[in-house]
Amino acid sequence: MPTKKDKQAFDIIFENARLYTAYLGNAANPIVFESVIMGAIFHNYKELLLHSKKGIKVNNEDSLKEEIELLTENNPEGKKLFDRTCKKWYGLIYSLHKDDRELLLKMIIEICSNKECSSKIINIEDSKSCIGYLFFLLAMIQQQQKIMDILLNYKDVNKEKKITLLDFCFYRT
Repeated sequence: MPTKKDKQAFDIIFENARLYTAYLGNAANPIVFESVIMGAIFHNYKELLLHSKKGIKVNNEDSLKEEIELLTENNPEGKKLFDRTCKKWYGLIYSLHKDDRELLLKMIIEICSNKECSSKIINIEDSKSCIGYLFFLLAMIQQQQKIMDILLNYKDVNKEKKITLLDFCFYRT
């Protein structure tokens, strides 16, 4: 049963997605919920980068091209996921400001580099609707891993406690 805190955290996620409404409108995505999720995932990615030791470091286009080439060589299924994701979100990608566009592309590359049992789904020709959900699932896995990495760097945190993505969204403010 959802609690009041769960509802508040969920509301925060939707408020964060609203920050990108104008850009998400350019994606021409007929499924509004996917646009909301993409906005929330991107905002959380930026927040996680701010909290990590690395911070937000905007890659230039050349380094992004190198990462895409590495993805092509090392993970052909990930490259297919990258291509399909970029095609689907083309309007969003190219409507963002340069720094945000490069961060979004970096996020997509990192997500698509994940080798979680995606090859079976990606190689099925009839799986275009599944691809978007696979991407979102991998994004949540990636963000959960980033949260755990951040927590490992804090000395005050109980190492035994697992913090979820929802916890991070709610308690970071």
